[in-house]
Amino acid sequence: MGTMVFGSTGSGKTSGSMAALCRAMLRAGYGGLFLTVKPEDRQTYTEYVRDTHRLSDLLVFSPDHLLRYNFIADEMTHSRNPVGLVENLTTLIMTVTELGERGSTAGSGGDNERYFRLEAMRLCRNALLVLVLSGEPVTIPNLHKLIVSAPQSLERIQGGEWQATYCGECLQLADNADKTASQRADFDLALSYFLHEWPALSHRTRSVVQSTLTSTTDMLSRGAARDMLSSPSPNVSPSMMYDGKVMIADFPVLVYRDVGQLIQVILKFMWQRAHARRDTTKNNRPTFIVCDEAQMLLVEEDHRFQAISRSTRTACLYATQSVSGLVDALGPNSEPRVHSLLTNLQTRVCHQQTDVRTVEYMQQLIGRSRQLLMSGNQSRDENWLAPMFGQDSGASSGFSEAWEFELQAGDLNGLAKGGPPHCATEAIVYQGGRRFPNGRTWLKARIPQEPRHA
Repeated sequence: MGTMVFGSTGSGKTSGSMAALCRAMLRAGYGGLFLTVKPEDRQTYTEYVRDTHRLSDLLVFSPDHLLRYNFIADEMTHSRNPVGLVENLTTLIMTVTELGERGSTAGSGGDNERYFRLEAMRLCRNALLVLVLSGEPVTIPNLHKLIVSAPQSLERIQGGEWQATYCGECLQLADNADKTASQRADFDLALSYFLHEWPALSHRTRSVVQSTLTSTTDMLSRGAARDMLSSPSPNVSPSMMYDGKVMIADFPVLVYRDVGQLIQVILKFMWQRAHARRDTTKNNRPTFIVCDEAQMLLVEEDHRFQAISRSTRTACLYATQSVSGLVDALGPNSEPRVHSLLTNLQTRVCHQQTDVRTVEYMQQLIGRSRQLLMSGNQSRDENWLAPMFGQDSGASSGFSEAWEFELQAGDLNGLAKGGPPHCATEAIVYQGGRRFPNGRTWLKARIPQEPRHA
C-alpha cells in the first residue's frame, strides 16, 4: 500500500499526517529510507526516530558521515548475467537522465524528443555491453570515456584511427573474450552499431544524443556523486533495511540541487529494485520510502514500482502540494503517469487545498451520492388583509433528489491548517475499498501536531 498526502503550503501536511504516519511505521519496526528536499528534513526525520526510540537503527548518508555506496557493484552482485546487468544499468542511467531533461525543453519536442531519448538509450546499452564483455572495470568514468571516444565519422573507421581509442580497445577486448552464442550475437549488434550506425549519424544528431547521455555520466563521475555512489569500499546496502535500519539520505535538493536529485533518485531506484527481488517468505519485515515535497524526486519508474509495492511489503509515503504540482514537475503530457502513480497509491490524505485540479480530483475520486434538496417559495399579496379572509398567501415548498459530489470545494479549502492555539490540522482521508465507521470511503480527520524539539 502507499499514501499520497496533498496540502497547500502551511496546511499542516508535514507536521500533521506525515509526522503521524512516519511515527506509526517506526513504532511498528519498519526499516526504511527517508529522502530529503528541505534543509531541515534531516532534523525532522531524526526527531521521528528519537521519539520512537529507534536511534540505534539510524543511519545518515551524507558527506559528513562514513556511509558510502556503490550502485554498480551492488547491481553486479545481483545480476545473473551480463545482459541483465546491462539492461538494469541502462534503465537506471536513463531514469537519472530524465531528471536532467526537466526544466529544459523536455516534453515540448514531441517526436524529436522521443527519438533522441531512444537513441541515447541505444548508445548507453551498446556502450555498457561492450564495457561488460571487454572485462574492463564497469564504472561510470569508464562508460563516459568509452562514449566520448566512439568513432565520430566513417572516414575515421576507414582510416583505422578508432582502434587506438579507448572505445576501440574495448571493442577488441570484447571481440576476443570468451562468449556464449547469445552474447556473441549481442556483441555483433554492438559492434555494428559503433562501426556503422553511430558514425553515420549526422553531426547534430550525434551531438545531441551523446550530450543527452554524457551530461549524466559526467555528473556521476564528479565530486559528491562519485564519492557517495561509486565508492571502492561501500558499507551500506538496501538489505540493511530488512534488519530494521532506517537511513536518511541527507542531500536536500534545495541545498545540493541537481546533485542532490541525482544521488537520491539513484538510491530510491536501487532500494526499489532490492525490494522487488527480495524473498518476503524469509524476511517479511515491512519497509518504507518516505519523501516530503515528492514532486522534486518522482520519476517515471516510480509508478511501475508502486504497482508491485504491496507484494514487496514496501509502504511508499509521498507528500506534495497538489496534482498540478506533480504534472508540472514531471513535464508536459505527464498527466497519465501522474494518475497511474496515484491509482496505485491506495490512500489519499488531503489537507487544506485551493488547487482547482486537486479539488476536482478528490471530488471525482470520492464520487457522487443521492442527496435530498429542499426548496421553498413565498409570495405576498398586496392586500395584507387577504389571509384574514382565507385567501392564499402564495407560500410553497418542495423536495427533490439529485446526485451531487459528496465533497464540495468548500469542504477542502475550509479545513483547519493547524498551529496555535489548538495545534491540530484537519484532513480528508480516503482509502480505496474501505468503509469507515461513518459508512463512507472517506472521513474528515483531526490530526494533532506534536511540538518540535528545541
